[in-house]
Amino acid sequence: MDNATHTLLGLSLAKAGLERITPLATSTLLISSNLPDIDVVAGLGGGTFAYIKYHRGITHSLIGVLVLSLIFTLILTAFDRGVRLRFSRFIRPVLPTRIFLLCCIGTLGHILMDAGNSYGARPLLPFSDRWFYGDLLFVVDPWIWLILGSTTVWLTTTDSFRSLVWLAIGTAAALVVWMAMRQPGFGSNSVPNLPRFIWFGGLFIVLLGGLLKWGKAGSKLARWSLTALCLYCAAMWMLHQSALDNAVKSSPRADLKTFLVTPAPLLPTSWTAIAAGSEGVATRPISLLHDQPAIWVTTRAIDPVFLDAIRESERVRAFLKFARIVAATVEEQENGYTVTVRDLRFSLTMTVHLDQDLRVQSEQVHW
Repeated sequence: MDNATHTLLGLSLAKAGLERITPLATSTLLISSNLPDIDVVAGLGGGTFAYIKYHRGITHSLIGVLVLSLIFTLILTAFDRGVRLRFSRFIRPVLPTRIFLLCCIGTLGHILMDAGNSYGARPLLPFSDRWFYGDLLFVVDPWIWLILGSTTVWLTTTDSFRSLVWLAIGTAAALVVWMAMRQPGFGSNSVPNLPRFIWFGGLFIVLLGGLLKWGKAGSKLARWSLTALCLYCAAMWMLHQSALDNAVKSSPRADLKTFLVTPAPLLPTSWTAIAAGSEGVATRPISLLHDQPAIWVTTRAIDPVFLDAIRESERVRAFLKFARIVAATVEEQENGYTVTVRDLRFSLTMTVHLDQDLRVQSEQVHW
């Protein structure tokens, strides 16, 4: 998930009562809820390929949770004793064991949210590199922004400055959602006006509640918000099962054995079905609100000779290991061949250039 979602989750956990168990509890939850994404540092300068190779690696595993939590606890404890406590002898020191526990909660929450979408997570590293996918949530889910944002805004808007800060953040979120829906790959034409109006109406209510001081319910409000998040995920699971059942029943070919469905952004009733078999792959949109013809778009499997050729590249093998279901095409060029491989979950594409003898000359990966 995006870091805005992780941050809102950490702040919601703090406001639900965890902020009271030790000094710097809120800071710990905010930082630890984003801490696993420190793995992006390893891919800096390496482009898209480095990103998919290193992101959601060991820092997104159970071992990573323990190691990151221990390191962060040591750093924060040293900061507390060396800096914070020097300013006053009358403030409470942090409790290291509780800081460690909070850090584990924050990092585990991060991994659970990441595992809920089609990108997935590998919590068993380094013992197993198996990916776990929830396929329940879009990578950026504006509805979760509203569910968790309501609590965080209402409970933290205590003065004019914070009101202005949240107003600026809300405006930025609205612009992100609005501009994203206008991008060609986002599917703005498939998102009806009603869910757009509901989302922007919800954002207005969240900001209005902050201005009118609706956070008097305190930690109870945060717990209700977290409960609403769980109910939302449960509802998405039921919709996912319905969409998956729809996809399997409408299968266009007997060879299609592997099916997955991914949600559309902002519209929980719209899904994309992806199927793979020995003869190729197929995709189709699914609407759970309207009956529609099961029109699958198919891509035939390419000659295995080309697959064997591109697998000679270490980068290609890494790409195929990351991808779940791929569509591949071959285009003959004057001096060889171009093999294009797409991960059908995203707009992630690898282009491999082969010479006449089917030797890999170059590879490029891009979103």
